[in-house]
Amino acid sequence: MRLHTLALQAFGPFRTRQTIDFDTLSQGGLFLLHGATGAGKSTIFDAVCYALYGNVPGERHQTALRSHHADPATLTQVEVEFSMAGRRLRITRTPQQERARRDGNGTTQAQAKVTLEERHGDDSVGRPVWKPVSGAHQEVAREIEALLGMNREQFCQVVLLPQGDFARFLRAKAEDRANILGRLFGTHRFRDIARWLTDHAKETGQRCDDARKALLRDIDRIQDTAGTLIIDSVAAPAPTEDNIDTTHPTALTWAQAVHHRATEAHQEACAALQDARAHHNTWETRAAQVRTLAERQLRHRTATEALTALRAQAPAFEDLQTALERGRRAERIQPLIQALDDADRDHQAARRAEAQTRTRLPDTQRDDTDEDLTAAENRLKNDLGRLDALRHDEQRSEELAASLTKLEADLDQAQADHDEITDWLDQADARRADHTTRIDQAHLAQTQAEQLAATLPPLEQQLAAARRRDELAADIAKAQHDVDQLKEAVIRSATHAREIRDRRIDGMAGELAGRLRPQEPCLVCGSPVHPRPATTTADHPSRDDEARAEDAYQQADQACKDAEQDLARLTAEAASAQDLAGGQTTADLQQRHRAARQTRTDLLTAAADAVPATEELRTFDETRKTRTTELTSLDRRIGDYLGRQETQSTEQEILILRLADALAGSSTIAARSAELTAQTEAIALARAAIQQTEVAAGNLERASRAAQTETATAGFTTLDDARHAMATSAELAAMESELEAWRTAQATHAATLTDPDLAEAAAAEPADEQAAQADLAAAADRSEAAAIAENTSRTRREALLGHTTDLTQSIERLVPLLEDHHVAKHLADLAAGTSGDNQYRMHLEAYVLAARLEEVAKAANTRLERMSSGRYVLSHTDARTSGRGRSGLGLEILDQWTGLTRDTTTLSGGESFFASLALALGLADVVAQEAGGSQLDTLFIDEGFGSLDDETLEEVLEVLDELRSYSRTVGVVSHVADLRRRIPTQMQVRKSQDGSTVRAMATAPAH
Repeated sequence: MRLHTLALQAFGPFRTRQTIDFDTLSQGGLFLLHGATGAGKSTIFDAVCYALYGNVPGERHQTALRSHHADPATLTQVEVEFSMAGRRLRITRTPQQERARRDGNGTTQAQAKVTLEERHGDDSVGRPVWKPVSGAHQEVAREIEALLGMNREQFCQVVLLPQGDFARFLRAKAEDRANILGRLFGTHRFRDIARWLTDHAKETGQRCDDARKALLRDIDRIQDTAGTLIIDSVAAPAPTEDNIDTTHPTALTWAQAVHHRATEAHQEACAALQDARAHHNTWETRAAQVRTLAERQLRHRTATEALTALRAQAPAFEDLQTALERGRRAERIQPLIQALDDADRDHQAARRAEAQTRTRLPDTQRDDTDEDLTAAENRLKNDLGRLDALRHDEQRSEELAASLTKLEADLDQAQADHDEITDWLDQADARRADHTTRIDQAHLAQTQAEQLAATLPPLEQQLAAARRRDELAADIAKAQHDVDQLKEAVIRSATHAREIRDRRIDGMAGELAGRLRPQEPCLVCGSPVHPRPATTTADHPSRDDEARAEDAYQQADQACKDAEQDLARLTAEAASAQDLAGGQTTADLQQRHRAARQTRTDLLTAAADAVPATEELRTFDETRKTRTTELTSLDRRIGDYLGRQETQSTEQEILILRLADALAGSSTIAARSAELTAQTEAIALARAAIQQTEVAAGNLERASRAAQTETATAGFTTLDDARHAMATSAELAAMESELEAWRTAQATHAATLTDPDLAEAAAAEPADEQAAQADLAAAADRSEAAAIAENTSRTRREALLGHTTDLTQSIERLVPLLEDHHVAKHLADLAAGTSGDNQYRMHLEAYVLAARLEEVAKAANTRLERMSSGRYVLSHTDARTSGRGRSGLGLEILDQWTGLTRDTTTLSGGESFFASLALALGLADVVAQEAGGSQLDTLFIDEGFGSLDDETLEEVLEVLDELRSYSRTVGVVSHVADLRRRIPTQMQVRKSQDGSTVRAMATAPAH
């Protein structure tokens, strides 16, 4: 990577826009950056890192990036132009920040933005043409990391060497070096191989565990099915999880012994069941006899007790007979009493209605008689007649009020129109300028839309490839699923064919015996006598069965191979589509495509605004002329409204005085008339209520006399006595039914006591039904328990037979899986560095990286020997680290003056500086030579020179100066005054109260 320019504004201590031309600074190969402490030297490197990765070195948060000196209207922004892998790129990044609103009122939150552009030659006038690559944060991050081959931390460690971090890589742990070197040299494929071996070992181990668990589940099912008593009675112990891998051959013998003991237990249960059923039949007959006796004794006892209770109720039923007779006499006078009650309710209601209507009268009239209220009603009707004569004056007053209101509204509207036109004309010049601006912007949008259209076809081609790749992913998954199923089918058909073949071989003796004929020699032994020929089972397979099974296996195997070829074809097609899509996701490409099309659509929409904007400008000029004429007309109309308003106001005041006395405080004649009408209606209602009360009182008196006369005739002394005797028809019918039921119950129970069977049962000893039922229940429980035991033992015997078969199959599956896992685990441990055969505990990727580190050490030593005057040499070591660490990426320093090798942590500050500097330069050289490595043409060194003596400093500078022959550039940041004399190309950072500035100098200033 080579830097060309850096531009930053409102960033760190820099308030205004500062531009740094690295091309000019790089001409000498070595340049110095100096300035006062806190001026912002390191901020320049921070800006480079922020532009590339969206963050700065170290732990400083992005919110601290904005300059405190910056004007609120100036956005914080960093722009870097650089070359990488034959491409010239420009990245512009703006962090999230508060910015001033466009209307000048307060601030608003501006979101973070990033744009990545690529240079594609020059245009017709010689200016570079920059075409957008991406504007999405994640997409830009992936593009930068793919180009540089490093993340932010690695970039800062290899390219930007900030204060205090010179020796980080030199003194780093083996794991940290592995992470950095792995990214730089692309050795992740070896890590993937080791990971695949580990995953494969886990898969084979998982298959072993699954088969082992299946075998243990079969053993557990046998133990659970057999039960503790059966298991304990078997001499051999059951296999366990700890020894199943070594004892699985004996597991089948143990299972067969358990099944034999279960068969014996079932025979014992069958004998116990027959005895229990005979015992239960005997006690069932005895319990039925006791139950019949108990039922007859209960019926006799119940009838006796019920008859005694009914006879004791005789006095109560005599009182019920008396109440029934009184109710029949009261039933005849019930209508008269009801009429009396109705008359009383009507009288009470009339009195309440009269009291209610009197509450609506004024206080002075509430106690008036009917005659007084009649006189008051006549007076109110006379007042209503006088009000009708004044309705014309009231109407005229209302018309004047409405007219004045309309005049006021018209006057206000005219004045508002006058003000609005005046304001419009005051702003006419500014609006006309807006129209002309719109026309200019539309023409600019047309030009930009034409430029953007050229970028759409390549993007659409990438998007189509990505969609095809995604479609193929589903097809590949389905093809993989089909292959897996076909593989299982091949295994099943092969197993089936093998079983058919084994069964035919096992029954071959019977098959041969079927061909024997009397007195003909045997095909096997040659004897003509066949005393005990073997027989075949009903399901013995034939030669045709064996051939069909073999054909099915061959067809399944061919189908599986065809499916694997389809899978390979789909995988290759998907890889081709992935390359054409550039490795980008469909969602990202769709987003870029939609964004580009939307931007073009927006630009075309903006360009289409040219015609309407021109038409609107013409319309605006015509409107301006019309509104000037309207303003003159409004002045005349406002004067006319003011004259009419004064005349009508005078007339209305006269009418208001004339109506005031007649209204008596009311707002209108209608309101006053309504008030008098309401008083008249209240008096009329009160008079009607008084008359209704008098009628109700007469009706009450007549009903009372008729009821009292009829009550005495029915034999009752008072009305209350008759009321108490009254009952409803339903209540009287219920009394009669209750009396009849009592008499019938006595007769029924008396007849029951005459039954001779019940009398005989009552004379016998009481039946003990509970004891008989308990004996029967005990016999039933015994029979049921015996049946359950027999069924359980039979089910157990049958289940154990099936479990034994499953156990046999589980053992056959486990043995080959154990052998496969042993091989896979050994290879995975070797690649991961955890095997006992791997003496240095070096994993596969570390083994590859160790070779790269040896090359880095050799490249570093070409400069380290000069910087240290031939004293120090870096060397790679495979020695294991302390504790549980692994070997492969260790570094040592050889002191050629003493011949001793020591750890890099023992170097002094100055020695660590030039050793780590030599290592960083060597690392960059090896990366540049490595296929696929990143060419690092620019290196920054931040401080550390102050720890060197004059002689060593001269050696270091000579080494750095030699880098120009490799087209390398080194930027040095230092406070060492002697460097200003030694390094001619310089850049000075100055600080002030208004912020820092940058000034480049071709040669060092005179001292």
